[in-house]
Amino acid sequence: MRNKARFAAVAVALLIALFLFTTEAFAITLSTDEQYMLMLLNRERKANGLGLLEVDPKLVVMARAYSKEMIDNNFFSHKSPVSGNLLDRVIKAGIPDGWLLAGENLAGAPSVEMAFTGLMNSSSHKENMLDSRYTHVGIGVMDGGPYGKIFVQEFIAYPKNNFYALSAIDGALLIAVNGKPVNSGQSAFIYQGRIFIPAEQLGEILEVNVEIDNDNEKVNIISSSRNIAFAIGDNTATVDGEEVVLDVAPMLENGKVFIPLRFVAESFGAEVKWDSEFRVVDISIGRN
Repeated sequence: MRNKARFAAVAVALLIALFLFTTEAFAITLSTDEQYMLMLLNRERKANGLGLLEVDPKLVVMARAYSKEMIDNNFFSHKSPVSGNLLDRVIKAGIPDGWLLAGENLAGAPSVEMAFTGLMNSSSHKENMLDSRYTHVGIGVMDGGPYGKIFVQEFIAYPKNNFYALSAIDGALLIAVNGKPVNSGQSAFIYQGRIFIPAEQLGEILEVNVEIDNDNEKVNIISSSRNIAFAIGDNTATVDGEEVVLDVAPMLENGKVFIPLRFVAESFGAEVKWDSEFRVVDISIGRN
């Protein structure tokens, strides 16, 4: 009986540890720069017939910490006076035993595009990004340092029976305007098959006025040629005074008003394309 009780206690402890790990992992959301770098990386791998890299939240934490470490301590190298070498950092990050291969890319540049181009123009860095053995990646981007931003890519190869991190990252969307990613203070998301975006952000993208009446939970989106009115939680909108039924109603999330992107963007003459593989929303404005 004692052995059974001890086994039960160990099992409960393992379940609690697994819950804590999963909860912590789901709290991680990639920044716009990190998402953009991931998209460029995986598109290049796909173009070369390689599998897409999954995001490991532990590697994201590791990459962010190392980019900040280099900025704070004014150095740029794979060998750190603070955290040691790559193997030291992998062990410290809590990567489970059994991984097969690890690699690291560093870049300093003022933009994601310049950093990615520089990495692709370096044979050793390109080799890491296009190594078919790697299965997971963590990307960290921090503002600062002599280059404007520091980029860190952490690669790892897990055996097939150890793909524990496949869904352990917040699936935020990357918003792009005419192919150029834009920063967002609060991530867009998908609900009931529709993409929702903060009302203020969509107003900035479309260059239209957004008026939010918090007391009455109403939103007006106005341009010189069009007026769209919403009520939070109501799937009926008015476009230039005429009622239109929406698939999903505008909503409040964390104090922000979110509205259905495609309906509003297309109402103002923009085009919306959704790339489900790379989770990119591309809003085309002024294209023939």
